[in-house]
Amino acid sequence: MGLPPDAVRHFAKQHVEAIEKHLFAVEDNMYKESAEDRHAFEKFYNNLALFSGGTIALSITYLGYLKSLGKPLLHPRLLTASWASLFICLVGSLLYVLLTLYYSHHFREREYNDVKRRKYEIEAEETPKIGVVNLRTPQEIAEFQKPRLEAARNCAAIAEKHKTLQDRYLILWRWCGRVAQLGFASGIGMLLWFAISNS
Repeated sequence: MGLPPDAVRHFAKQHVEAIEKHLFAVEDNMYKESAEDRHAFEKFYNNLALFSGGTIALSITYLGYLKSLGKPLLHPRLLTASWASLFICLVGSLLYVLLTLYYSHHFREREYNDVKRRKYEIEAEETPKIGVVNLRTPQEIAEFQKPRLEAARNCAAIAEKHKTLQDRYLILWRWCGRVAQLGFASGIGMLLWFAISNS
């Protein structure tokens, strides 16, 4: 036994309104969260890049001081390796910030298009059940549903494209962060070892 027509209309209307609210909530959160997250990560990795560059500059000054003492340098390759690690950290940090922006963009676009797809599908399925005056015959319903189902397919294709790019940037993003952190730690460690050896 099915639901009475009034109940079917009521639930169909609720589905349409719920997906509208969900789409609005996703759009609103999309802008708020992405701005906050980008700012926090940008700040951390920009600072890491600045610390790396500053450490290289200070170590060059320290090298000049050591040469002025007239003593032979111990482990000069350690200093070179430290500079290389710190430079890798600097590049990795800057790429991390850039890749964060790309990843966030594709993630939000995928999410947005996925919710739009669901909105079109629910409109196509539920609106005819609401009892709209010009949606009585099967032909009218089909004409109403056709552009919405086509739009849903287009949104699904766009979401899939963004999903592929999102996954690609996610891998690069994570590895740049790891490389930057490892480069900073190893560069500082080697520089400390060089300083202790030559003091």
